[in-house]
Amino acid sequence: MATYSLALGLFFLDAESDARHDPVAALESIAAAGFSETELMAEGDEWQQPGLHDAGPYRDALERFKIFPNTIHTPMSGVNLASSVEEIRCDSVARIGDAMRFLGELGGRTAIVHPTGSPTPEESPYELENIGAAAERIYRSVSELVTVAAETGVRIALENLPNTSLPCRPLKSMEELRAFIAGFPPEQVGLCLDTGHACISGLDPAEQARIASERLYALHIQDVDGQNDCHWVPGHGVIDWSALGEALSAIGFDGAWTIEALAGRTETTAEQVAAECAALSERWEAGGMSNPGEG
Repeated sequence: MATYSLALGLFFLDAESDARHDPVAALESIAAAGFSETELMAEGDEWQQPGLHDAGPYRDALERFKIFPNTIHTPMSGVNLASSVEEIRCDSVARIGDAMRFLGELGGRTAIVHPTGSPTPEESPYELENIGAAAERIYRSVSELVTVAAETGVRIALENLPNTSLPCRPLKSMEELRAFIAGFPPEQVGLCLDTGHACISGLDPAEQARIASERLYALHIQDVDGQNDCHWVPGHGVIDWSALGEALSAIGFDGAWTIEALAGRTETTAEQVAAECAALSERWEAGGMSNPGEG
């Protein structure tokens, strides 16, 4: 049976999706909403350099609120495993590895990793002529992180990302990602399917789940309007949740079921979004993933 997780970002990020709030207070809000699992977020000032964070307050809060940190979203700001600037690439590997060690200290299972970032002016943009070289740099980066995975027992889940704001982007589909990770140990490297990212990339989330199959280790469950990365509660957008539920059942998915909803792009409060997520997870736990009005 699925155990649904509520991503910490709902209470941790501000309206502009910047890390502004107290993560310990965010954990308390996750518990108050009725969730026993969460996805931590390695964003904010303490994650700009490796070694600046302290796991103690998180550990105390997780124990006090009886929350399991199944996953952590590793750093995104300024991180690019595909960077053409070696200093940026190496720093990105170090910061992601730091987040993996942090989750390992807390007993978590899976680190969600963006295989690419948005290139800065000093980096080469992704183009058809250099997309293969970018993929090679990602492979080198993930190979280095596999060492951290073996050391910590925390596995890597590479997330599918949209290319809506970029002319092209490597590894945006599960077809590409599944082929990319084929040579990595399955106990250390798998995939995270972001349902919204798949949809706005013109891909069917259910089909993407089937392609990921047994290497699918985590979900980012969010609804979209078909064009924008909305992070709505499922049922407010265009995704066919019944079809996705059937696909997940067919592949025997047993990873992290994380609802990655945000309030900053709506007129509702984080507490209202959390309450809606809780009601949805109860309905899905009882009757399986379904569209509004079904089940």
